[in-house]
Amino acid sequence: MKEINAYFHEMKGTAYEVGKQQAVWLKENPLLKTQFIRSEPVAKEAVKETKQLLRPYLPQLDEEIAGFCDELKLDETYLTFYYSSRLQPGCSHCVMQGKKTTDQQTVLLRNYDFSPIFDDMRLVSTHVEGLAVHTGSSLLLFGRSDGMNEHGLSVTFSACGPPIGNEPGLKPPAVAGLQVYHVIRSVLEYCETVEEAIRSIQEMPVASNVHLMLADRKGEAAAIEMMDGQKAVRRPERGYIAATNHPLADQTVKGMTKHHSVVRYEMLMEALEEQRSSDSLVKLFQTEYPDGLTVHNYEELFGTMRTVMFRPEEGTMDYCFGSPVYNRTYSLRVGGTLPFREQKVQFHQKEYGPSFWKNV
Repeated sequence: MKEINAYFHEMKGTAYEVGKQQAVWLKENPLLKTQFIRSEPVAKEAVKETKQLLRPYLPQLDEEIAGFCDELKLDETYLTFYYSSRLQPGCSHCVMQGKKTTDQQTVLLRNYDFSPIFDDMRLVSTHVEGLAVHTGSSLLLFGRSDGMNEHGLSVTFSACGPPIGNEPGLKPPAVAGLQVYHVIRSVLEYCETVEEAIRSIQEMPVASNVHLMLADRKGEAAAIEMMDGQKAVRRPERGYIAATNHPLADQTVKGMTKHHSVVRYEMLMEALEEQRSSDSLVKLFQTEYPDGLTVHNYEELFGTMRTVMFRPEEGTMDYCFGSPVYNRTYSLRVGGTLPFREQKVQFHQKEYGPSFWKNV
């Protein structure tokens, strides 16, 4: 068993002020600097191209990064954010739409499965002037891997097929475009509903191969499957929708489906088809694989980093750092705070045999 720190950070002000607050937080946690600041700079032309790509969708980010770099007296070319690690995690997530007849509200549940080596382990409530307040998991400080905004719009993602990247062993990107953590932050700050989010995402060039899950305060939901620059929108047909880590909209794709992804997806769909309560669904997310969706294989980059349940109609969420088998769940409102700024999280390693990674 290992213990690793998790963090909560609330930021308020202009984009520039929020950037400075991020830098002050990093000064207070100097051991984390190597995670976010590189020893070698990224080529200036590459940074310029990335900024041009991001600017239409995250126009405030230039100011936020300027505040961050000014506070640290750092050249922006050293930011890991611009280097943009191409690793993508596995996850399970679903939306169960509400039913007025039973007073059941819409919920979006997710497990984020990866490794603490490649995660910020930080939940942030961000109040940038002129933008929607949101609470979500930060990625490379400036990105978001999930979250909910003040309008109740909630967003999660999971990898779809093998990870994309330029590094050896990864699948080269088919298109030049945004990473999913850019997309999620843009949606959280600029969209109010599922339909607005879909329209916005359809206009974005996206390099990541992912499932993006959306739910809003009206009870609307959708999943967007993005593969090699193509996007397919799926809608709930019977009041629910789910995804794990293999393509669902494009059934012609071969060689991208792992045994564990099919097991988790079928388990999730069975629970949704049985119309279990939200409490019962949460229990499934909190139970260890193969009986549930929580996984502890951190050494092979497939361990549960957090479990979250978003309630868009209420504007609340339940959030657990690390595996819910070993760690406590906290509740908060969007834009709210947790009762700590730093906390120890337990990680227990376990492997699940050769069939876990088998292609099917």
